[in-house]
Amino acid sequence: MAAVNLGDLLVTTARAFSKTVADNVTNNNALLKYLNKRGNVKEKLGGGRVIDEYLMYNTNGSVSPYTDYDTFTPPTTGQEVIDAAEYAWKQTGGFVAISGREEAMNAGEYQRKDLLTARLDQLDANIQNSIAAQLFSNGTGSGGKEIGGLQLLVADAPSGAGTVGGINQATNSFWRNYASGTLTVTSATIQGFMNTAWLSTFRGTDQTDLILADSTLYSAYWASLQTIQRITTAEEGKAGFATLKFQAADVVYDYNCPSKHMYFLNTKYLACKYAPGKWFTTGDKRQIANADYVVVPMWVMCNLTTGRRAAHGVLVDD
Repeated sequence: MAAVNLGDLLVTTARAFSKTVADNVTNNNALLKYLNKRGNVKEKLGGGRVIDEYLMYNTNGSVSPYTDYDTFTPPTTGQEVIDAAEYAWKQTGGFVAISGREEAMNAGEYQRKDLLTARLDQLDANIQNSIAAQLFSNGTGSGGKEIGGLQLLVADAPSGAGTVGGINQATNSFWRNYASGTLTVTSATIQGFMNTAWLSTFRGTDQTDLILADSTLYSAYWASLQTIQRITTAEEGKAGFATLKFQAADVVYDYNCPSKHMYFLNTKYLACKYAPGKWFTTGDKRQIANADYVVVPMWVMCNLTTGRRAAHGVLVDD
């Protein structure tokens, strides 16, 4: 029986491995892990030119108290209480390459398996690192090609000039997250600042369930707790996340969190949406013109979205 071409074997192996990459990215990133638990890492059905995120931004003027035989005043205009933010698709991709020389040098079954595993593990790690960093991006990196992450959706200056999801934040006060402004944070002051942020994003049962912090603010909060208060979440601890509790929320240290920042997130109003067939998907092998090697691509097409910026907040240390 003829030996299987290494390029063809690479395609087959990469396709089988793509789910592992997707699972690794989701489970090894605190934000994606929490969103996934909410069912908010999901395909945008039907694709489309942009990602629509519906939101409530107005009031229904026909609602009022009444008694007995009071009459209501019906609306005379349309009740346009729903609109949508629009987020652009963002793409991230990479390749696994095998040269003709490598194919000749790895003719044995186990040698081929080791080579392909090493190359795919490397791609896995690089895609994980890229997506993890982009989730905190403001969307302007790499010429505007990066994901519009937390620095965009939960901005330090949410009333400043600019649009988020196509909506002007300067002229629409409903479309602003809570932002502390620059504070002087210490272990003695951080809990008071966190109380303010939590209350500012709290609406009945809608409240922060995930707090992401850099090392400075995570350490300040940790130091502010008495030993008996340092409650960690067993599940997240097993996943390798450094986790504390604040109110009902998990407080998680994230290496990619911007310096001296702490994000208060309600994951009910946050999603990572991807295009059909574009979630860590592998393509066919491609022979590079005028060269003795083939590549197999893997790509992601997605973006981070929110339909309620007011549900989120950020603390910023000086």
